[in-house]
Amino acid sequence: MTNDRKASKTEDEYFAREDAERIRKLHAEEMARLSAGQREALKQQHGGRCANCGALMVPEQISGARILHCPNCGGAFLDRTSWEFMHSHAEPHSVMGAVLNWFKSANKP
Repeated sequence: MTNDRKASKTEDEYFAREDAERIRKLHAEEMARLSAGQREALKQQHGGRCANCGALMVPEQISGARILHCPNCGGAFLDRTSWEFMHSHAEPHSVMGAVLNWFKSANKP
């Protein structure tokens, strides 16, 4: 007999949060293990590079948020300041809408 029960949205969200927390803990442990010199060497080696393809990323300003955009694969990176700006903005949906509209136009051939 099989269990055909579909997971609820709240269950999916719970497990996504648990996975994210586990990844954060692993990252914190890794950063604690590395010396300051090793962390700086990693930053110099990978700073400004796309995590997906390794191309040099281009900074863009969109509605007050700074986004690093990869012209090669279309990926993007938000630093903590931009992420917090988007979440604390009086109209976060308008900021997110501006960012999503930019992606639509930026990724067109």
